[in-house]
Amino acid sequence: MKYKYFILIIFCLLIINIILLIKNFDLNQKTNHDYLANKVISIDNNTTTLEKKIEEKSNDPKYKIKIYYPYTPYNTLNKEIDEKISTYIQQLKDAAINNKVQLNQYYTIDILYDSYCYQNYISYVFYISIYTGGAHPNNTIWTITYDTNSDKIITIKDLIEKNENILNILSMESKHQLKKEKRFLNQNDIIDSMLEEGTKPTNENFKNFAVSNNGLLIFFEQYQIAPYSFGQFEITIPYSKLF
Repeated sequence: MKYKYFILIIFCLLIINIILLIKNFDLNQKTNHDYLANKVISIDNNTTTLEKKIEEKSNDPKYKIKIYYPYTPYNTLNKEIDEKISTYIQQLKDAAINNKVQLNQYYTIDILYDSYCYQNYISYVFYISIYTGGAHPNNTIWTITYDTNSDKIITIKDLIEKNENILNILSMESKHQLKKEKRFLNQNDIIDSMLEEGTKPTNENFKNFAVSNNGLLIFFEQYQIAPYSFGQFEITIPYSKLF
């Protein structure tokens, strides 16, 4: 009889351990995927957002993902951001699948962001760092500006509609400000040429912008106006000079 009780106790303990292991596995799985963080961010007096985080690690294929991005009250804006984030993630996973990642390395993507606002406009600036081998990560910038009144994403084309000469103004103002930067003082012809090329009045050169109370923010990615070692650049142009 005592032996039967002993077997029953052992059996119950095994069942409890199995249940605990399953719960622990589920918890670990949840921490490696998308979840809504308990962080409320105030953009202005009227708008607040929640912050989303995606954190994922895979050993086959080998990649790591760590992304922070906002979840706003605006469906149109959320959809654009979600689609962009999903595209970056899929591209990284495809690269990890299609290429042989070295034994001691992972392909990685890290995304952080800043938020800005001006009147009825909201802007987000995403800083994307992607590593798929090589000497250093590939650092890029993606910006999005949204009009809460018209429920519309605002692009450089919309700014041109407000002022058909705006690209020329952005070009002149950018060169004027950037040439005052210490990093550009006493540089050679190659760097001067990169600055000229990267500030030409084209849509592509000025696609990364954001609104702020101080003026229109313009962002220049690495390699756009200078070598990688110079980093990224950001300037502010007062609205009075643009509209």
